Amino acid sequence: MALNPKKVVALDIGSSVVKAVQLRRAGRTYELEKFGLAEIYPGIDKKTAAGDRREAKIEAIRQALNDGEISAKQSISAVSGESIIVRYIQLPDMPENELEGAIRWEAEDYIPFPLEEVNLDSMVLGRTEVGGQVKIDVLLVAAKKELVAEHIELLKAVELQPAVVDVNSFAFLNCFEVNYLPPASDVIALLDIGAEVTSINIYHAGVSRFSRDISIAGDTITNGIQQRLNCSFQRAEELKIKEGLPDLEHEDMDTEFSTDASLLDTIRGTVERITGEDLDEESPEFVASTVTRRTLLNLANEVRRSISFYENQPNGKPVQKVYIGGGTSKMKNIDAFLAHELGLPVETMDPLRSIGFAGREADRQKLERVRSQLGVAIGLGLRVFDE
Repeated sequence: MALNPKKVVALDIGSSVVKAVQLRRAGRTYELEKFGLAEIYPGIDKKTAAGDRREAKIEAIRQALNDGEISAKQSISAVSGESIIVRYIQLPDMPENELEGAIRWEAEDYIPFPLEEVNLDSMVLGRTEVGGQVKIDVLLVAAKKELVAEHIELLKAVELQPAVVDVNSFAFLNCFEVNYLPPASDVIALLDIGAEVTSINIYHAGVSRFSRDISIAGDTITNGIQQRLNCSFQRAEELKIKEGLPDLEHEDMDTEFSTDASLLDTIRGTVERITGEDLDEESPEFVASTVTRRTLLNLANEVRRSISFYENQPNGKPVQKVYIGGGTSKMKNIDAFLAHELGLPVETMDPLRSIGFAGREADRQKLERVRSQLGVAIGLGLRVFDE
């Protein structure tokens, strides 16, 4: 793929924020040259936003490009959601010239849509021996044509020519791989915790081994707070960030939350120690903490199920560490909370760990505020340099 980095913008079109980046090569490494962000519904409630969601996204893309002073005419972007199906299958060993037909034949059993309605792609991950027989491990990715067409129309509406349309979770994985260069023996779980979806991707020996989208994310918390307090989305978001996951002392982290009562007592005690105030169960602070903890417990349970499913596969291996990213990963103490619930080390992924900054010095402070949100966009931007 021959693309000119100066003419290509990487776009992460999320459900809340659009992120746009341009990278450049710097010897054997890369540098972030330009970046811009724009909220899709700035200053108003998502649920009650008037007008067309499509038009709101188009305007946010324009604003993100303007914010980063990016004038590129080609784009690399990604899609996600329920219309994206990722499956890992095994086929009997066979000659390469028979593989494409066999994959398409098998795909009918794994893809819950008619094949004529999807764009289907596949990648051979390798060969393994199962019960004395060699099997071919294959990654299947299907995207509904309707979803891809709608995505491309967004890009064309701002006069961008789509060069590549990837999948969010794989772009996030690409960012991790370039920045961390993990040894082939490492088994890593990556969590991209966005506004509407948390994507989990388990990585081993240079490739994705398991991928799944979980419909529990930042907005799940905000919506829960909003519903309990009957307040605006913006007010609920503020409470989530400020009060949602207070500092937890060691004894609190070791508590088994077998009942709602034990969870509520722990939250009440923790918040009261921090604020120095007695809290009733209807106070905004208490509600925000309760909803946040319950939601993140549900998320941790789903992540634990996913990890267990992978580890119990014939070629599964124990996950050693979890890296988190995305807008919700900025929440204070979320790494410690997930580490306790999953029983694994959890670290916030730095999407610029091995990537320099070549932009304006005046933008450096802004970059520090938003860098945790740039994982998908950076991963897409690195695709420009694929041979």
